[in-house]
Amino acid sequence: MDPQAILKYFPGWDGPDTVLTPFLAEEDARAYTVWKVRGPEQTGVLKKTEASEARAYELFFSDRDPVPQIYGKTQIGEDTYLLMEYFPGQTLSKCQKSHLILALDGLIALQKKYWQAKEKADFPCTFDEEYSYLQGRLDYMEDLASCYQAYLDLYETLPRTLCHDDLLPFNVLCDGERAVFIDWEYAGILPYPTALARLLAFGEEDADFLFYMTDADKAFALDYYYEKLIKNKGISRPDYDRTMQLFFFKEYSEWVYTARKAGDLSGDYYKKYYEKSCAWAKALGFYQAK
Repeated sequence: MDPQAILKYFPGWDGPDTVLTPFLAEEDARAYTVWKVRGPEQTGVLKKTEASEARAYELFFSDRDPVPQIYGKTQIGEDTYLLMEYFPGQTLSKCQKSHLILALDGLIALQKKYWQAKEKADFPCTFDEEYSYLQGRLDYMEDLASCYQAYLDLYETLPRTLCHDDLLPFNVLCDGERAVFIDWEYAGILPYPTALARLLAFGEEDADFLFYMTDADKAFALDYYYEKLIKNKGISRPDYDRTMQLFFFKEYSEWVYTARKAGDLSGDYYKKYYEKSCAWAKALGFYQAK
């Protein structure tokens, strides 16, 4: 559907001088179904999304939280559209420490708010659904199965809180004063490391890589998060460190699962993240050579 026509469902936004410009995906520069909406007096973002994201905003967030404000929602057939705040920040893909601190503060505030919160039946992403989904990957782990099983065992027992289950760095926007998290299609009350592990795991000290983050900034983030949140929950630093290591392993093993399921082990990403998965499994004492 023409995005200009969709604006008629949002009174005050569909004037003749309103201009829509598609955003481009950061990873491959493709246009996708999110548009910057620029009118004579206001700017926003129109997004075609999943019903789960709209529900996440209804369930979890207020105007004080580190997320874009929602101006309106409409359902057109099976399609869900959100009109939301335009936030003119940079993503965390080229990490600056000051921006990283803003992101950590925002994540910690949300997770304090929902620490050990109870699920409701209409949560976008439930623990049981996610755990079942993760269990389904075990058959593809092969030589990494012992480490992956240790991750699953831990996943069942950890304290849970609100997590953005796809918190890659391009889903964080910072303007130097505020950080906001976007793309909440996968939100739920999940084990606490879920969001932080994905935010940090893929950063590399290569300025040309999609996600640039120094090892020093990663170490800082792990320390900061522990001191500001986890330490006060009665979790020891050794337990926290091992937990984060297992969750990093899981992030890398996703590429192993995807390639093995597809039956194609020739890709560069498989080779790269299989090597990382093996290294973490060895460090954790679980690696079993083929």
